Amino acid sequence: MKHQTQKTALCPACNDSEISYFLKKNDYSFDCCKNCEFLFLNPMPNQTILNKIYTEEDTKAKDGYKKASSRLRRAFIKLPRFLPYAINKKCLDFGCGGGFVAYALSFIAKSSNGVDINAKAVAYAKRRFRFVNYFCADFTELIKSEDQYDFVHSSELIEHVSDINLYMKVLEKLVKKNGYLYITTPDLGHPKVPDNIKEWDVLCPPIHVQHFTKKTVSMLFSRYGFQIVKFYKNKKPGLIFLSKKF
Repeated sequence: MKHQTQKTALCPACNDSEISYFLKKNDYSFDCCKNCEFLFLNPMPNQTILNKIYTEEDTKAKDGYKKASSRLRRAFIKLPRFLPYAINKKCLDFGCGGGFVAYALSFIAKSSNGVDINAKAVAYAKRRFRFVNYFCADFTELIKSEDQYDFVHSSELIEHVSDINLYMKVLEKLVKKNGYLYITTPDLGHPKVPDNIKEWDVLCPPIHVQHFTKKTVSMLFSRYGFQIVKFYKNKKPGLIFLSKKF
């Protein structure tokens, strides 16, 4: 298939060789790791191609950003959850989109920042919200940065990246020692995932290129110096967790 990297013989999340074919959907093949339960496209689409898909959808709306009002409302609803880790701290929303969470964080943080690869989304955030430093950068730029943060929020991003280890190396670089990282992503192990997983609308390659369980993220994040300190309950099939860098 065009625009795909070479097929891997090892699990990208845990480096184990116990991976095998799982299923095909939309002409994309998923493999699954027996060791850590990681489900991923193999071969994996190139990130450049994926970025072209991701950077258009949310900025098509007439008001400048898709579902802007509800996104902003949800950002402030979540704010009390972030208080113990973000108040008077240097904060970053990694994959900030239209800037809603970074703006909410600006009310409690010492400084609030938002980064995204989508230049249109960053431009929208800069126009709409004040007191936040929004900037556009990709993983290769961020990994070279000397900036570090006490609290990093990264929502619904990890399932989109072609190189999970590059993403983790960026997080390792961005989060200060003893800093906190808040992640959300679809939950492959949730009881509400259909028995026939092909019926799960969240399994939608190439929009989502990989999926995680609690076991997957626990093993993956520990490899990069993070310990998961809390999984949040979720009625919907989504993983929400807080981790600390040691």
